[in-house]
Order: sequence, then C-alpha cells, then structure tokens
Amino acid sequence: MKTKAEQKDILIEEEEEEINAQINAETRNETPKSRHEILQELQGFGINVGALGSMSMEALEELLIGVRAMVSAHANQNKRGRPKSNSGLIPIFSNSDKKIVHRLMDSTGNVSSLVLSRELDIPLTTVQRRKNRLEANLIEINYSLNVEKVGWRMATLFVSTSEGKIDFVGKRILETDDMVSSVTRMIGENTIDMKVDVVFRTNKELLSLIDRVKSMEGIKNVFWSESMGLIGKSGKCYHKIIDSLGADE
Repeated sequence: MKTKAEQKDILIEEEEEEINAQINAETRNETPKSRHEILQELQGFGINVGALGSMSMEALEELLIGVRAMVSAHANQNKRGRPKSNSGLIPIFSNSDKKIVHRLMDSTGNVSSLVLSRELDIPLTTVQRRKNRLEANLIEINYSLNVEKVGWRMATLFVSTSEGKIDFVGKRILETDDMVSSVTRMIGENTIDMKVDVVFRTNKELLSLIDRVKSMEGIKNVFWSESMGLIGKSGKCYHKIIDSLGADE
C-alpha cells in the first residue's frame, strides 16, 4: 500500500512524462534551414537577435530548440493551471526535490538514496525516483583531478577574437591542444570573448601555449592568470536558487 506522499509523487511524475513527451514532439519539428529564418523565429520569442551575430549556425539551432522547449514547458504548465517554474528543464519542482537537492549540495560526495530517505524522512522509492530525475536534469556530477598534487599547475587564458570567430577559434583551441581543459564563451564590459582553462607544468610550457593560441587565425589578444590556491567555497548561492524554485507540494 503506497503512502499519500508516494501517490502524489507518482501523479506528479506521470504528468511530467506527459509534458516532456509533448515538448519532445514539438521540438522535433525541423529547424529552419537558413540563418535568417532562425533569427526571425528567435526574434518572435522576444530575443534580441542583434547580440547573436557572431554565433554559428549550429549554436543558433541549439538555442532555438532550447527556447522552443522552454516555451512549450510553460505553455503546458499554464494549461494545467500549475504555477510557472523557473526552469525549463524541471517544469515541476516539489518540496521533496528541494530537500534532496539541499542535502546533496551540502555533501562532499555521493549520498545514497537510503541515507537520504532516512535523514529526510522521505520514502525510499520516492527518493530514488526524484534523485535519478534531478541527476539527469539539474545536478551535475563529475570527478576532477587535483593536478597540484601531481606537480601540475592551472591557469586561465582570456581571449579576444576578431570578425565574429568565437566558436571557430574556441573549437580549434579545444581540438588542437591537449593542455586545454575547457573553453567558455564570455560576455561583459571588456573585450574578452572567451576564457580557456589550461594545465601546465612549467612557465615555458604556459608561454609556449599562449604563443600557439596567439598565432591562430581570428585571435586579437590573449591575457592570462594562474590559479594559486583555493581560498574557499560557499554553497549559499545554490541554496538561494533552490529556495527560489516553486514547489508543488
């Protein structure tokens, strides 16, 4: 015999599956083939397309698919009289979800469903369903290497590009150098277009990498800074975000 809490969670998940099925069906529609058509549809969603001039066709297509999914999610929530969610990926966010995410964010490693069930007083089957769903859509789980422990160092390159070649240059940096761990597009008051996180062992290796990046087509300038040690971490911002999400229980 299922408890009321379990029955309610099951009903919520059934409705989520129905919503997601509709979203997937709608977002499978063929993306317009021309750049003009994509920008025109994005503009129809209220997006300032003037800021998208440097984006590649692939990036624009992904953006359009994502916007369509978010619009569909909100439309389906409104049809059911449910409160709007702050996330296109998690259209329904329950109090059980909040409790689980708060506990996971406070942990230093993986927490089993059994431990969560006991600590939060939530049925084990509910925790298992919710945890799997959250890990698939909201919480990122990854392992990282503490490179300092094995004599390596970390630095960040701040790169300015020319002629709207951000995606082209970023992908080329990722593909051609094994010292690069990630490339991220940037926007702000300065002229920095992306940051490149790298690992290295000696100053000579770092300077050689910077020279290689500077020599690439489309690069205007490169600045760098080295990570000298973590001062501390705080999860307060994540808890604030969790608390701001609408609950459905």
